Amino acid sequence: MRGRTSGGAAGGQRRDGGRSRGPERRPLHARFLLVAAAVCVAGCGDNVTEERGSDTSAGPRRPPVTVFFDDFLGATVDPAKWIVLDRLSDQYNGEVNCVTPENVGVRDGVLQIISKFEDEDCGDSIDAPRTMHYTSGQVQQATAPFLYGTVDVRAKAPGGIGAWPAIWMLGFEWQESQPQTANFEGSDWPNAGWSEIDIAEFWQGTRDEVNTTVHFNEPGGLHLQPLPFDATTRFMVYRLEWTPESLVWSVDAEDGEGFRELYSVDGSDDVPDVPMYVVIHTAIGGTGGGEPDPDSFPQTFEIDQVRITQ
Repeated sequence: MRGRTSGGAAGGQRRDGGRSRGPERRPLHARFLLVAAAVCVAGCGDNVTEERGSDTSAGPRRPPVTVFFDDFLGATVDPAKWIVLDRLSDQYNGEVNCVTPENVGVRDGVLQIISKFEDEDCGDSIDAPRTMHYTSGQVQQATAPFLYGTVDVRAKAPGGIGAWPAIWMLGFEWQESQPQTANFEGSDWPNAGWSEIDIAEFWQGTRDEVNTTVHFNEPGGLHLQPLPFDATTRFMVYRLEWTPESLVWSVDAEDGEGFRELYSVDGSDDVPDVPMYVVIHTAIGGTGGGEPDPDSFPQTFEIDQVRITQ
């Protein structure tokens, strides 16, 4: 549960009592049409997934097309696909780390986000620099946001007492501001283009369950789901299937059992209908991390592959 949250209560209420802290949102319609037209993002046409099957009564289904893909086989993070953030962490959530590009890299075909116990000075476009006692890293999708599709992320979560790793999505209104600040005063979370979907979020030191939540027009609370294995012990594929009518979260623990459904939401009123983009990072401390233990660091979040299909 990212965005503007309060303490660990499952209701996930906003700190400002549900009101926008900034000015009223600008009309979204024109920008939505422009952004929605750009849903074919990096990797479009490079990879096509296998057809899932066809319904003979309704005619053959079009095979899903990959519109974003990265298997991190290069020597560095691909700037055409990812923005590596450099700023202060989210102070609305009480996080206690700097977001440092030096903690993000690619090694042996895996994106690595390293969290460390170390002093670092950092600020952002709103907050003056201050000394934080932890550093970590964050990447966000650099290409245009997409509207509906399936997101698959193969990852192994970090441990660490106080680490708060997450694979999640934000509405397109956030994308421009996020590299500069997490504490954007004009936001209207979680409404419309400021909405959020948590694909796989690990709370308060637990790694044998995962939070799967949507925040759309109201805070979505916590929905902790059990995992078949400790997420720090193996790579698993975390999947979100997003349609106009539903959200379905599932996980493949790569144990021969295939994807297990974790949670679902039905009904268009509860499903974001605005373009969104992928974010991956580890925060330290705060609402979802709790009090960190310096002796439990460093820790590494490993991401092997990210694929978006439509």
